[in-house]
Amino acid sequence: MALTEDFTFKLGDSGVVLNTDAIYPFVDAENVKGLDSAPFRTSSRDHEGDEGGFMDAEFEKGRDIVIDGTAYATTDGMEDFLDQLKANWAPSKVQVPFYFKPPGKNERMLLVKPLGMRYDWSTMRRTNQVSIQLGAFAEDPRIYDSTLINVNLPLGATVFSGFGFNVSFPFGFGGVSTTADAIQIVNTGNRPTPPVITIHGPCDNPRLLNDTVSKEMLFQGLSLGGSDTLVVDMKNRTAKLNGTTNRRNTLVAPTWFNLEVGANTLRFRASSSDPSAFATVSYRPAWR
Repeated sequence: MALTEDFTFKLGDSGVVLNTDAIYPFVDAENVKGLDSAPFRTSSRDHEGDEGGFMDAEFEKGRDIVIDGTAYATTDGMEDFLDQLKANWAPSKVQVPFYFKPPGKNERMLLVKPLGMRYDWSTMRRTNQVSIQLGAFAEDPRIYDSTLINVNLPLGATVFSGFGFNVSFPFGFGGVSTTADAIQIVNTGNRPTPPVITIHGPCDNPRLLNDTVSKEMLFQGLSLGGSDTLVVDMKNRTAKLNGTTNRRNTLVAPTWFNLEVGANTLRFRASSSDPSAFATVSYRPAWR
């Protein structure tokens, strides 16, 4: 269930909601670190023969998320509540969604690996309070909208030669619009976001084109049957037949792309195909 109260937090789809109304047991999150700008990966070098130097800071590192707060519960219920929180924030081999609700905005999320909970037995425990600290690490620093958007991309002309750009399409923000030859997909965030594109057969030599960034991806010698799908993950740079078999070896134009901020014009092509073939673009708007 999505978070609806401002300033609330939750790890996992069924995790304990932090900062809810004061109904025992609950956690008052007093300080949250790691939701500002992610740390930049920097390298510097001197300017030979002159004063000054050069700094590269194009990419971001992962984020450390730290939540300091106080757990409140009844005398008999405190230990059970702490056990519940420790289980919720236990280390995980896979990334877990960490949800948070900014005021006036929809629920957002980070994909994190939890790092457990810390607390001391102190005098506070006698008054049914425990000062706690929850930790997690986001390998991917992007903050995503928690709602996954799916847009179907119909097959265009089955014979396509060269790479062209149609500049007559309507350009806008806030929705998905179609043209005779393409579909515009809108990233409403403030940073590029990596989509997952699933190609549904039957088709031969499928091709994905992003006119906005002048890139294409051609899978040469690949034939998809009517029940086959090719899952192209732009973030992890994988291409898997029916979600399992690696077919990246058929990719002859490995120009992976993200969805830029605003409208992105995408097309789907194949050398031969049944009219029922199409592609599905799945993405979440992303923020810094």
